[in-house]
Amino acid sequence: MGQNFHTEFEYDNGINKGITIQNSYPKGGQRFTTTNGKEFVYVTFWTCITNKSSSNLELEVDFSANSFVIPSEPNINFNLFIPNSEMTLEKEKLPNYGLDIISFLDENINKPSKLKTVIEPNSSYLLYSVVISDEGVNGTIRAGFELQQDELIYKLNNYEINCGKIVIKN
Repeated sequence: MGQNFHTEFEYDNGINKGITIQNSYPKGGQRFTTTNGKEFVYVTFWTCITNKSSSNLELEVDFSANSFVIPSEPNINFNLFIPNSEMTLEKEKLPNYGLDIISFLDENINKPSKLKTVIEPNSSYLLYSVVISDEGVNGTIRAGFELQQDELIYKLNNYEINCGKIVIKN
């Protein structure tokens, strides 16, 4: 994979040994209108989680349906979504990384998002994440996953959201 990502974290400690997480730059920034007329702005990201260990990794992500604010944008409400469709590198150059964002949001706008999968040894899993807000932000949105011990954290412009875990299964 080229340097087409924003952040990369390689974990070598005892708990997360052999895990690498790469987070993309955003795509999107366009408006989406729900069937009841409410307007949102969205951006799409991808994350690649690589398992270099000799054991399976169990990945769990759980985003609430509740909106939240972040300190850098206290007047804007945000929501996070985790589509269950897997991203592929062939889609990297496509708008929204190939995710049919309008259909996804039409079906999932007020629902929590969950993903649970197993990443086998010496393989990777690419997933999408979608950030929506009730208005545009001043500047750029940066987001992505990180690990703190076995807790999965999603950072949105440096605001941390506990959202799941990665567990090594022996």
